Amino acid sequence: MLKTPLLLLIIITSFIKSQNSYVISGFVREIDTGEPISYANVFLTETPFGTVTNSDGYFVFRNLPFPPNAEYELNVSMIGFGLYKNTLSIGTEKSIRIDVRMKQEVLEGAQITVSGVRQKFKKSVESSNVILDIRDIRDAPSFIEPDVFRTLQMLPGVQTTSDWSSALYVRGSTPDQNLLMLDGITVYNPYHLGGIFSTFNTDAIKEADFRAGGFPARYGGRMGAILNIINREGNTEKISGSGNISLISSKGLIEGPLPKWNNMKGSWMISGRRTYFDKLIDLMNIPINGNESDRETNSTDDVDDEETIQFPYYFYDYQIKINTDISKNNRLTYSRFYGRDILDFGFSDSESGDAGNSRQSEFNINWPWGNKTNGLTWRWIATPNVIAKTFFAQSEYNFNMNFNGSEELISQSDSLNNNGETISYQDTSSLFWGLRFNDLILDNTLETEITWLLNDERKITGGFHYKNIKFELAQHFDLSAEEFDTTFTPLDMSDSTREISVYIEEKQSLTSSLLYQIGARATHYSLHDSIYLEPRFGLKYNINDDFSIKLNWGRYHQFLTIANSQDQNFSLVDFWMGIPQNKKASISEHTIIGLEYLSNNDILYRLESYYKDFDNLLTLKEGDFSTENNDTTITTNVFNEFWDTDAYAYGLEMLIKKSTGQLSGWLGYTYAKTFYHTEQFGWFQPTFDRTHTINMVSSYKINERTKMSVSLTNSSGNPYTPILGRIYKFQQTLRDSIAWYTQENYLVGEKNSDRYGDYFRIDAGIDFTNRSFFGFFIYDWYLQIINVTNHVNVFQYFYRTKTDPNNGNQIGVERRPIQMFPLIVTLGVKFDF
Repeated sequence: MLKTPLLLLIIITSFIKSQNSYVISGFVREIDTGEPISYANVFLTETPFGTVTNSDGYFVFRNLPFPPNAEYELNVSMIGFGLYKNTLSIGTEKSIRIDVRMKQEVLEGAQITVSGVRQKFKKSVESSNVILDIRDIRDAPSFIEPDVFRTLQMLPGVQTTSDWSSALYVRGSTPDQNLLMLDGITVYNPYHLGGIFSTFNTDAIKEADFRAGGFPARYGGRMGAILNIINREGNTEKISGSGNISLISSKGLIEGPLPKWNNMKGSWMISGRRTYFDKLIDLMNIPINGNESDRETNSTDDVDDEETIQFPYYFYDYQIKINTDISKNNRLTYSRFYGRDILDFGFSDSESGDAGNSRQSEFNINWPWGNKTNGLTWRWIATPNVIAKTFFAQSEYNFNMNFNGSEELISQSDSLNNNGETISYQDTSSLFWGLRFNDLILDNTLETEITWLLNDERKITGGFHYKNIKFELAQHFDLSAEEFDTTFTPLDMSDSTREISVYIEEKQSLTSSLLYQIGARATHYSLHDSIYLEPRFGLKYNINDDFSIKLNWGRYHQFLTIANSQDQNFSLVDFWMGIPQNKKASISEHTIIGLEYLSNNDILYRLESYYKDFDNLLTLKEGDFSTENNDTTITTNVFNEFWDTDAYAYGLEMLIKKSTGQLSGWLGYTYAKTFYHTEQFGWFQPTFDRTHTINMVSSYKINERTKMSVSLTNSSGNPYTPILGRIYKFQQTLRDSIAWYTQENYLVGEKNSDRYGDYFRIDAGIDFTNRSFFGFFIYDWYLQIINVTNHVNVFQYFYRTKTDPNNGNQIGVERRPIQMFPLIVTLGVKFDF
């Protein structure tokens, strides 16, 4: 795709223009690690020329009308780094490449007049975009360990259903409508332990690029939000590492430079994490039956043979990233992620009765699931003005659940033979059953993107995107006994989909105050054999250097969905499938209006209002695999029976974010309304809807070695469907004889017509940093307190029949709340070497 006529035309045009002017380009990196610095301010002293680095740390000055043999001073500034200065001598070379290295320092405010935050404020047209760096993620108090998803849940417009889930519900969209990526690679189920933890190791993350709506044409296939987790590139200067030990897991990271070969250089990074609660329980050697005193009376042989408690679950993951500069203008990047959750549990039971009768039973669960990704990116700087990226990635999510059990019955009986003798008989019967459930997603993606930097005020981006996804979803029941052996398959789905997309987008400053961004994306979806068009538009007007107005509108389609109940509060996995041939592609339109103000001390104030309209959503029809109707059993496939659903959402969001100084953090408020409509329930508010939400995250640096952090969340309760009481139905059967019987059920209220109580939680943490362990390494230790006030936030209600203790008669329905996180205290140690 890089040899298309369009690319050749761009290169030739850029070359012709460069004959009459000078070009200065380069990369800005940290001097200690070689990590690129995004949004650094780059300018030439006593000239009108200035620019800002992109996410790769790259900058370029185009069409500079310099006289030969002139000298100019290049300046690079960024909050948290020392000011970089270098004198450039303009000679006969038309193109100058420079490698800038900046050192982290504590700076006086007067030294830097323009920060990266301000440059991004001036250049960005898109609404609802927040970039969290590693400091933002680490500064927020955390459950057990820092988690990027938990931090994102504290931003305006992002909601959740409970403490037990790190899934993101963004402006009326469900988690499956979010495009979640790791170094650009789609990750389909990015959670450990059913969503309590995300799969992304925070120590390996450089930044998280989050877009709540109005995203540009380069992103497609989703209509909720975009999250791209960008990993660190690795230390190009020396081998270094870090580690973290918490109450449930340990993780480590090591990085360093690649060996130089034939002028090629690069870096590598490896990180890994594993929970060890299962190992701790094993070491404790806790017996299943009896207490410690009983064990002391047993013989050594008995103790060795005694069964002990085994913790059945653990998870692990690792990430690898390798960068190599094969030439000045060509770089290859390889990125890999591998994560697994393992649930392995089994037990056996035996009983002995009178007359030699006995029963032996066994039950086993083997349940692994997880993600695997591989990605290779080629970045080619064709000219200083033209950058091409070609990207190939494979993402796999695999889920295998195996339940099996067996039971053996031995019965003893006696009888008399013809001689009057007693003869003993032994009958043995056995039964085996098994349930196998597997889900596979295999995604192969190829993408080429070309960026043409015409000048400081105009940029054109275009690309091609190919995605092929294979789905397998199956369930099998195995049942065998002496007289029969059978396998029942209620679910067996296998399919593949293909999405082919092209997109183009232009960003330009019409005047010093007015900027626009316009683009379009066209996608061909294989199961529909149709082309879907998605126009995008953004407009920004700078009232002055500190205050701007933004307007964004866009249309988005989605060709995937999950076969999960929307009402479930906790889900271990998502079951993905392509939109079927007989269903229309889901569609959403975003309209966003926002105001932004950046104060002189770089505090960002943002006020945004949005409206999102959804059509052709699919909501799973809930039910059993089989239902009985008189004498007939009807089997229903509950994984591909859906209600056609319409929806809309609107809201108002406020964000105040301070990124520098002794006190940093943000304050956010969200007013949100979401409504869904199905034929079964009519209009209702989904379970993730929270009308009012206030979030506050703050970090205060007490001194050079001590830092405190506090977060607060207060929101309206989530909707739920109440149970109002019990009802009895009297029915008549005519099978064998005329008889009447009663059927007892709960009386259920209207769909999501009630709400849990308000949600409230305060978390706090303290970090003691830069401690030295006899000069070998630097370590920090931290203490985190979750739900400081021990406020009872209701996860859901548990219902049961209430009985009269005096006579045992049923007198109604009893409701008891199940609490979310109680007060939890955790601690851990971080170290660097």
